[in-house]
Amino acid sequence: RLVMFPKTDSNVHKEDTFNHADTLYPDVSRTFHIGKEGANVFNEFFNGYFRQKVIATGDHYDLANLDSLDRSAYITHITDIISAATPIDWKVDPCDSQTIPEGKDTLVMFYYQRDSQETRQALALAGCLHLWNVDIVRGMFNGVLRTHYRGNELLLVGSMTRFGKAAMPVDYKPFRIAKYKDEMDD
Repeated sequence: RLVMFPKTDSNVHKEDTFNHADTLYPDVSRTFHIGKEGANVFNEFFNGYFRQKVIATGDHYDLANLDSLDRSAYITHITDIISAATPIDWKVDPCDSQTIPEGKDTLVMFYYQRDSQETRQALALAGCLHLWNVDIVRGMFNGVLRTHYRGNELLLVGSMTRFGKAAMPVDYKPFRIAKYKDEMDD
Protein backbone atom coordinates (compact mmCIF):
# COMPACT_ATOMS: atom_id res chain seq x y z
CA ARG A 1 0.00 0.00 0.00
CA LEU A 2 1.12 3.55 -0.62
CA VAL A 3 2.03 5.73 2.32
CA MET A 4 3.14 9.34 2.67
CA PHE A 5 6.88 9.57 3.27
CA PRO A 6 7.80 11.64 6.36
CA LYS A 7 9.08 15.17 5.91
CA THR A 8 12.14 14.61 8.13
CA ASP A 9 14.55 11.68 8.35
CA SER A 10 14.24 11.53 12.12
CA ASN A 11 10.65 10.29 11.70
CA VAL A 12 11.42 7.48 9.25
CA HIS A 13 11.71 4.66 11.78
CA LYS A 14 9.13 5.80 14.32
CA GLU A 15 6.46 3.21 14.99
CA ASP A 16 3.46 5.20 13.77
CA THR A 17 5.09 7.00 10.83
CA PHE A 18 3.73 4.67 8.17
CA ASN A 19 0.56 3.61 10.01
CA HIS A 20 2.29 0.34 10.99
CA ALA A 21 3.30 -0.54 7.43
CA ASP A 22 6.42 -2.68 7.15
CA THR A 23 9.76 -1.01 6.55
CA LEU A 24 12.81 -2.82 5.22
CA TYR A 25 16.13 -2.17 6.96
CA PRO A 26 18.94 -2.60 4.43
CA ASP A 27 22.59 -2.46 5.42
CA VAL A 28 23.35 0.35 2.98
CA SER A 29 24.03 3.82 4.31
CA ARG A 30 21.48 6.39 3.20
CA THR A 31 24.46 8.54 2.25
CA PHE A 32 24.57 6.48 -0.91
CA HIS A 33 20.87 7.02 -1.63
CA ILE A 34 21.20 10.73 -2.22
CA GLY A 35 20.15 11.83 -5.69
CA LYS A 36 21.62 14.50 -7.87
CA GLU A 37 18.70 16.86 -7.36
CA GLY A 38 17.15 17.76 -4.05
CA ALA A 39 16.84 20.28 -1.28
CA ASN A 40 20.08 19.30 0.48
CA VAL A 41 22.49 18.61 -2.38
CA PHE A 42 23.43 20.94 -5.19
CA ASN A 43 24.88 19.71 -8.47
CA GLU A 44 28.53 20.69 -7.86
CA PHE A 45 28.58 19.03 -4.45
CA PHE A 46 26.97 15.87 -5.81
CA ASN A 47 29.47 15.65 -8.66
CA GLY A 48 32.44 16.45 -6.42
CA TYR A 49 31.56 14.16 -3.52
CA PHE A 50 28.87 11.55 -4.14
CA ARG A 51 29.66 10.65 -7.76
CA GLN A 52 33.03 9.30 -6.56
CA LYS A 53 31.26 7.01 -4.09
CA VAL A 54 28.83 5.29 -6.45
CA ILE A 55 28.40 1.66 -5.41
CA ALA A 56 25.86 0.58 -8.03
CA THR A 57 25.67 1.66 -11.65
CA GLY A 58 23.34 -0.92 -13.21
CA ASP A 59 19.72 -0.55 -14.22
CA HIS A 60 18.33 -3.64 -12.49
CA TYR A 61 19.16 -5.44 -9.26
CA ASP A 62 17.62 -8.50 -7.67
CA LEU A 63 17.25 -8.09 -3.94
CA ALA A 64 18.14 -11.19 -1.97
CA ASN A 65 16.93 -12.30 1.46
CA LEU A 66 14.17 -9.71 1.74
CA ASP A 67 12.61 -11.71 4.58
CA SER A 68 15.72 -10.99 6.66
CA LEU A 69 15.09 -7.26 6.33
CA ASP A 70 11.66 -7.02 7.92
CA ARG A 71 11.31 -5.59 11.41
CA SER A 72 11.25 -8.75 13.51
CA ALA A 73 14.05 -10.45 11.58
CA TYR A 74 16.17 -7.29 11.72
CA ILE A 75 15.64 -6.97 15.49
CA THR A 76 16.81 -10.55 15.91
CA HIS A 77 19.79 -9.91 13.64
CA ILE A 78 20.85 -6.73 15.49
CA THR A 79 20.37 -8.43 18.87
CA ASP A 80 22.67 -11.27 17.79
CA ILE A 81 25.33 -8.86 16.52
CA ILE A 82 25.28 -6.74 19.68
CA SER A 83 25.46 -9.72 22.02
CA ALA A 84 28.46 -11.11 20.12
CA ALA A 85 30.24 -7.72 19.89
CA THR A 86 33.16 -6.72 22.08
CA PRO A 87 32.34 -3.70 24.27
CA ILE A 88 34.83 -0.84 24.05
CA ASP A 89 36.24 -0.03 27.48
CA TRP A 90 34.09 2.77 28.91
CA LYS A 91 37.04 4.13 30.91
CA VAL A 92 38.86 5.36 27.79
CA ASP A 93 38.33 8.68 26.07
CA PRO A 94 35.98 7.99 23.13
CA CYS A 95 37.38 11.05 21.32
CA ASP A 96 40.94 9.67 21.38
CA SER A 97 41.85 8.38 17.93
CA GLN A 98 43.45 5.28 19.50
CA THR A 99 40.26 4.19 21.31
CA ILE A 100 39.15 2.07 18.37
CA PRO A 101 42.08 0.28 16.78
CA GLU A 102 42.23 -0.76 13.13
CA GLY A 103 40.89 -4.26 12.73
CA LYS A 104 38.14 -6.52 11.56
CA ASP A 105 36.22 -6.94 14.81
CA THR A 106 32.63 -6.25 15.80
CA LEU A 107 32.69 -3.61 18.52
CA VAL A 108 29.99 -1.90 20.56
CA MET A 109 29.93 1.42 22.40
CA PHE A 110 26.97 2.02 24.70
CA TYR A 111 26.09 5.70 25.01
CA TYR A 112 24.19 7.44 27.80
CA GLN A 113 20.48 8.15 27.44
CA ARG A 114 17.93 9.61 29.82
CA ASP A 115 15.20 7.79 27.88
CA SER A 116 15.10 5.47 24.89
CA GLN A 117 14.34 8.27 22.39
CA GLU A 118 17.25 10.55 23.29
CA THR A 119 20.08 10.82 20.74
CA ARG A 120 22.20 13.76 21.98
CA GLN A 121 25.02 11.55 23.27
CA ALA A 122 24.93 9.44 20.09
CA LEU A 123 25.43 12.59 18.03
CA ALA A 124 28.24 13.78 20.32
CA LEU A 125 29.93 10.37 20.19
CA ALA A 126 29.60 10.32 16.41
CA GLY A 127 31.22 13.75 16.35
CA CYS A 128 34.20 12.39 18.27
CA LEU A 129 34.49 9.59 15.72
CA HIS A 130 34.16 12.07 12.83
CA LEU A 131 31.06 10.35 11.47
CA TRP A 132 28.79 12.49 9.34
CA ASN A 133 25.88 13.44 11.62
CA VAL A 134 23.29 13.20 8.82
CA ASP A 135 23.99 9.47 8.70
CA ILE A 136 23.46 9.19 12.45
CA VAL A 137 19.85 10.34 12.30
CA ARG A 138 19.16 8.48 9.08
CA GLY A 139 20.87 5.29 10.13
CA MET A 140 19.53 5.01 13.67
CA PHE A 141 17.29 2.02 14.36
CA ASN A 142 15.69 1.99 17.81
CA GLY A 143 18.69 3.76 19.36
CA VAL A 144 21.29 1.67 17.50
CA LEU A 145 23.64 2.97 14.85
CA ARG A 146 25.49 0.31 12.90
CA THR A 147 28.47 1.51 10.90
CA HIS A 148 32.00 0.57 9.88
CA TYR A 149 34.93 2.36 11.46
CA ARG A 150 38.65 1.76 10.93
CA GLY A 151 37.87 -1.64 9.36
CA ASN A 152 35.64 -2.76 12.24
CA GLU A 153 31.90 -3.14 12.40
CA LEU A 154 30.89 -0.64 15.08
CA LEU A 155 27.58 -0.34 16.86
CA LEU A 156 26.61 2.68 18.96
CA VAL A 157 23.85 1.50 21.27
CA GLY A 158 21.69 3.62 23.56
CA SER A 159 21.78 2.60 27.21
CA MET A 160 18.00 2.89 27.64
CA THR A 161 17.02 1.04 24.47
CA ARG A 162 15.85 -2.56 24.56
CA PHE A 163 19.21 -3.52 23.03
CA GLY A 164 21.22 -1.58 25.60
CA LYS A 165 19.26 -2.94 28.53
CA ALA A 166 19.67 -6.50 27.28
CA ALA A 167 23.33 -6.44 26.26
CA MET A 168 25.19 -3.79 28.26
CA PRO A 169 27.40 -5.47 30.91
CA VAL A 170 26.26 -4.79 34.48
CA ASP A 171 29.41 -2.89 35.50
CA TYR A 172 29.61 -0.91 32.23
CA LYS A 173 29.07 2.85 32.38
CA PRO A 174 27.74 4.26 29.10
CA PHE A 175 29.84 6.84 27.27
CA ARG A 176 29.01 10.43 28.12
CA ILE A 177 30.49 13.34 26.23
CA ALA A 178 31.03 16.38 28.47
CA LYS A 179 29.56 18.62 25.75
CA TYR A 180 26.20 18.21 27.49
CA LYS A 181 27.12 19.38 30.98
CA ASP A 182 23.52 19.20 32.21
CA GLU A 183 23.71 15.44 31.81
CA MET A 184 26.91 15.02 33.76
CA ASP A 185 25.33 15.54 37.17
CA ASP A 186 22.59 12.90 37.09
